[in-house]
Amino acid sequence: MLACVAAGCGHTAAVGPHRALRVSLSEYRINPQSVHAPAGLLNIIVHNYGRRTHNLVLTLDGQAEISTKPLWPGTSEQVVVVLSPGTYEMASTILDDEALGQSGTLVVR
Repeated sequence: MLACVAAGCGHTAAVGPHRALRVSLSEYRINPQSVHAPAGLLNIIVHNYGRRTHNLVLTLDGQAEISTKPLWPGTSEQVVVVLSPGTYEMASTILDDEALGQSGTLVVR
């Protein structure tokens, strides 16, 4: 899956038994853009492949659940969260990223 994430595939990904989700950020793109995961513990590894600073924010019903720090180009951050069922929006909220399409969906069941 990491190769697909780095290459920019926009398909729906499913979190496997290791409960790890790798997310890549670049200019105006989050990959994967659609993710399905089971409720509970989730290890999210976020890497910025872009040339600008980006972050990752997960929101549920308009409320931020988690947020990474701003990630400089080429850097990564890992966050471990416990998520309840719901449809979360994934977005970079720095400057105009989200308005220009840097968003996706995480469905937790």
